Amino acid sequence: MHILPPAASFAIRRTVASGSLPTLSQPAFLSRCIVLQAIGASFIAALWIAGLAGKPFEGETGVLCWIILGIGAGGVACVFLQRWNDVQWIATHVVRIGLLGTVVGLIIAFSAAASGGAGGLADVKPMIEAVVGGMYVSLYATLLGIAVNLWLKINLRLLAGYDG
Repeated sequence: MHILPPAASFAIRRTVASGSLPTLSQPAFLSRCIVLQAIGASFIAALWIAGLAGKPFEGETGVLCWIILGIGAGGVACVFLQRWNDVQWIATHVVRIGLLGTVVGLIIAFSAAASGGAGGLADVKPMIEAVVGGMYVSLYATLLGIAVNLWLKINLRLLAGYDG
């Protein structure tokens, strides 16, 4: 359900009554959007300084995390273009991609555990490393999917006036 804030509703009624169509590129919207994205970027910078932001992308299993991040960037681009239905769709489905990463990570972890040999201690260490690597894929993909979803939902709430 899309509900416009009262000021935007009044502006649209006023421009429709005057016979001209409302414009979508308003300076007030653009400034609010830039400020909101700057807040998000500063949060990511703080995570980067703390050494946490790069962890999901390390190693060869970070491809799914890059995909989730790219989809999130597309969602932010849709925010700037005020394509609210697309933002809503991306926010919904990026969580599902994160859950797909959970399944992939668990498959990696369990297949490594199943193929582990009962030989010596030297055989157990690579198996445990593979299990832990699979769990990293699982948890980071889920974390990124949820984080991107929340960010896009915050944008919808504050910039588009969505209530859902």
